[in-house]
Amino acid sequence: MKLYIDNNLNIDESKKGLVAEFCVFCADMLPIEGDFQIYVVSERKPYHIDTTAAYILNENTCYIYGKNRALPDVMRSIAHEMTHMMQDQVGLINGPIRDAGGFHEDQANSRAGELISPDFVLTYISSPSSVTTNVFFFSPGN
Repeated sequence: MKLYIDNNLNIDESKKGLVAEFCVFCADMLPIEGDFQIYVVSERKPYHIDTTAAYILNENTCYIYGKNRALPDVMRSIAHEMTHMMQDQVGLINGPIRDAGGFHEDQANSRAGELISPDFVLTYISSPSSVTTNVFFFSPGN
């Protein structure tokens, strides 16, 4: 897992670790196989984000729009897009995903709600791992 956080978002070190732990929690709970990348970005257009986030089919890559959003909302978007990643890995996605409604979106919304629950706090925050070594701040265009 690699987590990239846009410098323009001004997310501090303690919150960076929390987001990293949440990505690992989601990967464990869904489950996600193999390497994946999560980008938390300050702009939509360069990353093909139409709403608040996007999953890139067959690339195990999620782009999450983080500008002017509360951290729990960003984390819920991470869980939502990682659910699409799981759907892709197990062969549930054939063609484009509808923006609203339908199996893929319903499952992603449901799982995201479950994953942003108190179980994350009880399971992972009480015994954090060392995943912050795979977290990178970046400046878009560099």
